[in-house]
Amino acid sequence: MTALKQHQHSNLRVVKGGKENHPKNKFSKKSRYYFKKRNKKRKACLEQKSLFFADACVNTLRLIQKTARHLNPAFYYERQVPHYETLRNTIHHSIESEDYSINIIEKELCIYKSFAHLNPQRLQDYGKVLIAGEDEFKIKLQQREESYLDKESGLRLISKYLLFYVEIPQAELFVEINELLLQYKDEKLTQLFYNISIHINFLNHK
Repeated sequence: MTALKQHQHSNLRVVKGGKENHPKNKFSKKSRYYFKKRNKKRKACLEQKSLFFADACVNTLRLIQKTARHLNPAFYYERQVPHYETLRNTIHHSIESEDYSINIIEKELCIYKSFAHLNPQRLQDYGKVLIAGEDEFKIKLQQREESYLDKESGLRLISKYLLFYVEIPQAELFVEINELLLQYKDEKLTQLFYNISIHINFLNHK
């Protein structure tokens, strides 16, 4: 009886989802309504997430460059970014806004580290120091891809937490970043973070 009933009314069976996923099936009005509602909510969440990381990345870049001006002038003059709004729009419309933002900050920290340790005095040396920092970042990416290591470790995790800390300056995040920096054992990055923290908590960082 069940088989007969299914055979006779197969055209009336409702498949969950919308026409986008199942173009040849028919749907009840209720099923279509809830599918569209879920889809709209999902898109709104993705939009909000992309906007958050776009703002966080741009604001973090600004802070790194602002605080580095006093710590290492060579880095500041080399890394000035006049196109913040272009970068914000690019990240905002990116599918992988989170990974994109974290990669940008991780790369910037590698380059800052290179400038802070090599401390170039002449303009013609800036390029060599810049390449050294970029090479370090490329090696990190390559090692991550080849060994399938946890993507959120070391400098990458510091970069991710830094993005959140710039937008949501909570004491817990400060402690987390500070502990990670102590494990990473780089006093130049630790000094940079303390300066960033001063701008976030006591000065206007926007």
